Amino acid sequence: LDAPWALQRRCFAQEPRLSPAASEALGSIQQTMRSTQVQLSRAQKRNFPGNLRRYKLMGGRPEFHNIDRNRHGRIFEPWHNFEIVISSSKNNCWITVKNKGWKYRTVMASHAGNVGYRKAAKKSEAATSRIADNIARKLRRLGVTCAEVTFRKVMKVETCLQAFQAVGLQ
Repeated sequence: LDAPWALQRRCFAQEPRLSPAASEALGSIQQTMRSTQVQLSRAQKRNFPGNLRRYKLMGGRPEFHNIDRNRHGRIFEPWHNFEIVISSSKNNCWITVKNKGWKYRTVMASHAGNVGYRKAAKKSEAATSRIADNIARKLRRLGVTCAEVTFRKVMKVETCLQAFQAVGLQ
């Protein structure tokens, strides 16, 4: 084995050295990025009212962490009006909440896949009810008590209105 490449020594780049402050900052970032594993029983998974994977990935973040806030850190002002738009087809139902005070900016939206229904179950009455219930509960947790409801097709409006009234949304 007198080949010239067999005698050469391999040299790797050394690992960069971090200052103590940088390593401490990196450690705190890694600590915040760790998510705690959520363990649910089989019965809890079966009766879970929403998207199970999204709940697990949420970690310890607040519920409305991804909704836009104004310069004062508020999601909406007390005088803002909300419009709930119900769009439906024979296969699915979509509900969108728009803030009329912020140029009809969409605050949140929900559909059958968003609340845990798949394939043919999306068109069921239970799916429509759960979508409306999901939106109504979120609005109540935000502090909204009254909203205008508009709809594009009259197919699934009754179920949605019943769910809104059951939660206490006017």
